[in-house]
Amino acid sequence: MKISDILKRLLQLLSLTVIMFISLAVSSSMLGIASSSESSQASIFPVLIFSFLNAAVMSLFIVNARLSRIKLIGISSLIFFGIQYFMTQIETLYFNNSINMPIEQVLRVIGSGALSSVIFCSLAVLILGKFKKGLPLAVKKASSSKSITAMCILSGIYVAIYFLFGYFIAWQFADIRLFYTESSNIVNLFTHLSNTMRDDTLLPLFQIFRGFLWAGIAFIIIHSLATRKILKYLVCPLLLGVLITSPLLLPNIYMPEMVRFGHSIELFTSMVLFGVISVFIDERI
Repeated sequence: MKISDILKRLLQLLSLTVIMFISLAVSSSMLGIASSSESSQASIFPVLIFSFLNAAVMSLFIVNARLSRIKLIGISSLIFFGIQYFMTQIETLYFNNSINMPIEQVLRVIGSGALSSVIFCSLAVLILGKFKKGLPLAVKKASSSKSITAMCILSGIYVAIYFLFGYFIAWQFADIRLFYTESSNIVNLFTHLSNTMRDDTLLPLFQIFRGFLWAGIAFIIIHSLATRKILKYLVCPLLLGVLITSPLLLPNIYMPEMVRFGHSIELFTSMVLFGVISVFIDERI
């Protein structure tokens, strides 16, 4: 790649970081989401990092997508909103006894996310030059029955990843144990899982449902990309890992810093692994 091309991409990325920052501010203001921290350099810095990371992974997807124009805006917005807002907020609702976020606030976050996703993705497709009609690319088509089967398999894999990474990474933080159980005590994996199933019998079913949705999102990402395998193994895991984790950079009144830190490690590693497995399974159906 020429130096001029590299500089062009860097300039585009900086522009999109600013656009991400502004779209977040505008959508939050329009939906009435107040900042949870004082306006200062200390509070703005995490938002800038959040904006840069989101802009980087979404740009990577958009540049390498086989789609263009309105279809690309729609798919990009769906992926961005689905990962960062919808999938996170349905879990917020499930665990709201610990998080204590008002339902009205959850709805405002979802609405704000939908608005900022559309604003950012529309401008990103334009700035990255994807409003030009691209050449049609051959796309592998799997039968509906095989796709559903693959999604069911991935749903089960997601549940296993969820509980294993939840225990061996997140649950090793005393702050997280205190946050959810009001106790810092820790037991072995099998006792922990047994206690979880006893105290919350619906959790496995809820996570199976989320796993099915995650599989659907992963397949949308994979099938929207050009056919090179290396791209799929890079873009899909990064989208899942970064978009789900980056909101934890932002201070909020509902989740203490160490809880956010522990969950960020858990979520990034687990979703990157899930993304890699999703591409692997998709290549074999």
